[in-house]
Amino acid sequence: MIPARADVVIIGGGIIGCSIAYHLAKLGITDTVLLERRQLCCGTTWHSVGSVAELRGSRRMTELARYTAELYRSLEAETGQATGYKKTGSIMLALNKERLMEMERTVILARAFGQEAEMISLAEVSDRCPQVRVNDALAGLYLPTDGRTNPIDTTQALAKGARLHGAKILENIEVVGLDIADGKVCGVRTEQGPIAAEIVVLAAGMWSRGFAARYGVSLPLQAAEHFYAVTENIDVLQRSMPFIRVPDESTYYKEDAGKLLFGCLEKQAKPWALDGIPKDFCFDALPEDLDHFEPILTAAVQRFPLLEKAGIQLFFNGPESFTPDGNALLGETPELQNLFVACGMNTVGVMSGGGMGKMMAEWIRDRRRPEGFAEFDVARISPFQSGRSYLRDRTTEALGVLYDVGWPNREYTSGRGGRRSPLHQRHVAANAVMGNKAGWEVPLVYAPVGDNPVLQCSYGRQNWVPWAAAECRIAREAVALFDLSAHAKLEVRGAEAVAALDRISASPIGEGVSKALLLTESGNIQAVVTVVKIATDHALLLSPPGSERILAMWLKRHAPEFDDASLREATSGLAALLVLGPNADKLLSGAGARLAVDSGVSATTIGYAPAWLAPMRVGLSGGWLTIVATEFAVHSVEALEDTLGEPLAMGGSYALEAMRIGAAEPAWPSELDDTVSPVQAGLEDVIAWSKPDFIGRIAIQAQAQPKPALTRLVRITLKTDAGALYRQEGILRDGRVVGLTTSGAWCHQAGAPVAIGYVSDERGIDERWFEAARFEIDMPGGRVDADCSLAIRD
Repeated sequence: MIPARADVVIIGGGIIGCSIAYHLAKLGITDTVLLERRQLCCGTTWHSVGSVAELRGSRRMTELARYTAELYRSLEAETGQATGYKKTGSIMLALNKERLMEMERTVILARAFGQEAEMISLAEVSDRCPQVRVNDALAGLYLPTDGRTNPIDTTQALAKGARLHGAKILENIEVVGLDIADGKVCGVRTEQGPIAAEIVVLAAGMWSRGFAARYGVSLPLQAAEHFYAVTENIDVLQRSMPFIRVPDESTYYKEDAGKLLFGCLEKQAKPWALDGIPKDFCFDALPEDLDHFEPILTAAVQRFPLLEKAGIQLFFNGPESFTPDGNALLGETPELQNLFVACGMNTVGVMSGGGMGKMMAEWIRDRRRPEGFAEFDVARISPFQSGRSYLRDRTTEALGVLYDVGWPNREYTSGRGGRRSPLHQRHVAANAVMGNKAGWEVPLVYAPVGDNPVLQCSYGRQNWVPWAAAECRIAREAVALFDLSAHAKLEVRGAEAVAALDRISASPIGEGVSKALLLTESGNIQAVVTVVKIATDHALLLSPPGSERILAMWLKRHAPEFDDASLREATSGLAALLVLGPNADKLLSGAGARLAVDSGVSATTIGYAPAWLAPMRVGLSGGWLTIVATEFAVHSVEALEDTLGEPLAMGGSYALEAMRIGAAEPAWPSELDDTVSPVQAGLEDVIAWSKPDFIGRIAIQAQAQPKPALTRLVRITLKTDAGALYRQEGILRDGRVVGLTTSGAWCHQAGAPVAIGYVSDERGIDERWFEAARFEIDMPGGRVDADCSLAIRD
């Protein structure tokens, strides 16, 4: 019998849905109902490999992964239901030097996060797993805390725990629709009748996209075939052997009740059910495809010679869902209030299940995203990315990317070309290397005439560094154009809305170009947005590509003055061009522009094009931010070039990054996110303390007392022009890990690699902390001496 109402209704009984129900109940939200159309685990959870890794790509995710492992260990004592969790450790083999460098970086990251990880010799690999052939490998990465769990048992334990704490878990009840009023979800409709609810959570895995699309909600995830095989019993197989990964062969291996399970994340995946998941799919497998799996089988026999004599009991093919950027889709949807989603797990649903459920439960309780998880926010996604053709093409690549070398600056090659700046053909003609941000084609850097405009990926210094350095010099010494048209743009209309922006911002919104420092209630940084104040009742907000929906949701939630009339998305309708360099004034004036003399915004023309111009700096280079309607962008550049008498030099995003890093300017979200405060980021001086009620004021005021902060943003410069800095290199002080870099670049002014990042010390950090201390950067190949100081902006 279904209830008439609930505080929360969860759709989907896989491990994620059950974990959310469990954690909501643990938080005291016991009036929670989970509805599963068939049986628990019947979608994709049941055929998961069940690996559980603790080291992840960020500190917050690593903390959640540790929590997941501990939860799986403890659930049996709490519920009486065994999970099958076992700590076995894992080993990754490097078959080439590039993978070896990636593994060395992983160890550096682990040290910074306090996680166990070590590089081990081939002899040590053989000691821990005698059955694996290693004669063609270079080394191994050993993670002793990794483990495995039984997916079905673990899900049942979470469901039992949820019930014990008061939640209802109901199977064989299909949700056929949502009840919606005034843009808000207010319940669900089931085969047995409606259930009113304050919040609905869609955790239906690969079914989520089709269900959400019926209500105009974009969830870009796509199922793909996922293959593995299981042998017959092998007597000599090492019991509880470490989980073995050989990403250069796209393979993984684990012992499974005396059998060897081996599977793959192949380079070219096979999207499945592009037109929708069959309604009756339940504990089902897909047809075998031995031709597709044959290369993996061949590699497996060579890697584990015992397979030559072992019989294969099962060739398995089951679907898993993938997203365009490899991150899950979590949180409240921009399209419908009170509808939360948790789907698109990219094969790590079981691995992440405990922590993801905890984080989602807190998100639902607090009605705000927990700190440190912006990359999972469903609002980051552009709606066009839910299109069938886009998902087909991107998913074919996305599965294999999970085992690719994680190159700095790696770009997807699929799903490209959908969104283009009006200057796109001009960029291509100028030999630009194009990248992709939020679906936009953006110029990264321009190769010299005659050079091939292709990035050569490496953990060392990449081939584009001198190209970007040349662009920096032109912007410093002459004039260069940077196309920022892909940046998210929100247009604010109405005196009350502009005033509201100033009220909730911790920094003042002045004339011309300002930076709005938006804080969370806890005093951390929600966003830093460029504000072009055109008039007292008109402003334009610019932020990184793809951030418009996240930003709009936050503004509307925190200021009632913002509604659809006062806050309008303008990304596609307006082009943003940054003209930098000492010759920028002369060039723009020659093209007919009248420049403001009071640092305000000029409403003027460039050639025939109506334009807004406002002074702006990046690093040590000054110039003008130019806003024109999209249809005038090409003409504007032509007018500038007519004035110049030659093609205008252009610069890409890599040069802009190098300039800001060289000047120690922190950026959102690289350095400035909701895990750090303005005090830690060195932004105390931009806070308008005279404002009585900006968001986060009370919390940040407590942090700004005259005492050394425990965490501070620093600038690091290598003492020798060696290697390359990107991000997540370790910062050492007198041999001890004290932090990580967040951004890095080769800076032509310093003539060496420069980075910015955060350091922490429980005794506090002030100017004296840097005196007489030796600083090094921990990077592949060894430690390198560096100069380190507080990141005081030039």
